Amino acid sequence: MPATWSATPGTALAIATAATAAAAVVIASSLAPSLLMQKKLRRAEERCKHLESQMAKLQSKLKEGSKNQISAGQNSVADKDETHTIVQKKQQPPTIEDETQADGGIFLKRVGTIRSIYRLCVGTPRQGLLCPNARGCIELEKIGDSSSASSVIGLEGFSHMWIIFVFHLNTKSSNPKRIKSKISPPALGGQKVGIYATRSPHRYNPIGITLCKIDRIEKIAKTNHQEERVIIHISGLDLVDGTPVLDIKPFVPTYDSVPIDVKLPSWVEGGLATQRNVVIGQEAQDNLMAILHKNKNALQFYGQRYGERSVQETVDYVVECIRQVLAIDVRSNFQTKKAREGKFQAERAKRLQGASVIGTVDFVTDICTQQLDNLLIQYVVDETSNIIRSSSAGSGAEDTVTVLCIKLLEEG
Repeated sequence: MPATWSATPGTALAIATAATAAAAVVIASSLAPSLLMQKKLRRAEERCKHLESQMAKLQSKLKEGSKNQISAGQNSVADKDETHTIVQKKQQPPTIEDETQADGGIFLKRVGTIRSIYRLCVGTPRQGLLCPNARGCIELEKIGDSSSASSVIGLEGFSHMWIIFVFHLNTKSSNPKRIKSKISPPALGGQKVGIYATRSPHRYNPIGITLCKIDRIEKIAKTNHQEERVIIHISGLDLVDGTPVLDIKPFVPTYDSVPIDVKLPSWVEGGLATQRNVVIGQEAQDNLMAILHKNKNALQFYGQRYGERSVQETVDYVVECIRQVLAIDVRSNFQTKKAREGKFQAERAKRLQGASVIGTVDFVTDICTQQLDNLLIQYVVDETSNIIRSSSAGSGAEDTVTVLCIKLLEEG
């Protein structure tokens, strides 16, 4: 037995009972039998029985209390386990479906931003591959602690890629419940079709997808003054400068092309086969040559930095880009009428405010202007009298465009 210990109530009661019984035995054996002594003996025996009964009751209570403690302990452990399970469930990351059910919407982050030769929506081609000489780039964003350089490893092995983006310059209706289910594509000359039968930028969710060519991938290492940067240089582009990019995916012909049994409405096939006649005068080409001779880096996306070996090669490439853009610049009835009347001036647009035109501007009656890269293109539109497709009357798809002059735009 240890040197120090504490007795329980049951132990103390047992000792008291034993001591009382021993005292009774000593009294009985040392004194002569007598009536008085017999009475005392009976009292001692009754006292022992009473103490034994009390001890039994106490032991019973002790056992019951022990069972209750064990049960309570088990319940406590069970509660902790259940709580731990609930906490574990709460700590599981939510899915997109969970967020949609909770908030009624899906929240996406941009992964990059488009930089391109187009600063205005009007005049931007309806599909990039119809204008292969159009150039731009994607400046990738750093998402969390991820590496932008690591995210494009292997992308250089592909020639083309899809860009999923947001039509960020769409105008919003003053009535948020007013959502058009039918629109009038320019190629239909005023007739309407359902929104899902078109590539219109004005959609329930302003999300678009386009295919472009990957020219090169530029990786700029992190320094003391700037973070790591990745720029994907692309061509065959139809996106406005500043467009938010949601995702990019490599183009795989086996997955993304349908080799046979392709069906298209006649108005789509006819629209694709029809292009405006574009004439770029010699004076306009001389203007461009003079701009590049004065400053070979005057343009943001053309010149020796982008692979052109001479000024003449740059001029030829840019002139062809201007032709491609203006040839497929098919607009709505309202915008076509404005262009024919010479009432579309790009420099009046809000996004070009602050830019200045370098050199003397020759104002001509019924003249339009279009911005491409750092250039302001001056041109006139003549309505054709010999229309092959009836819908071209409203869209201007068969009009003739004559480029008169090219000026340099400088940011203010």
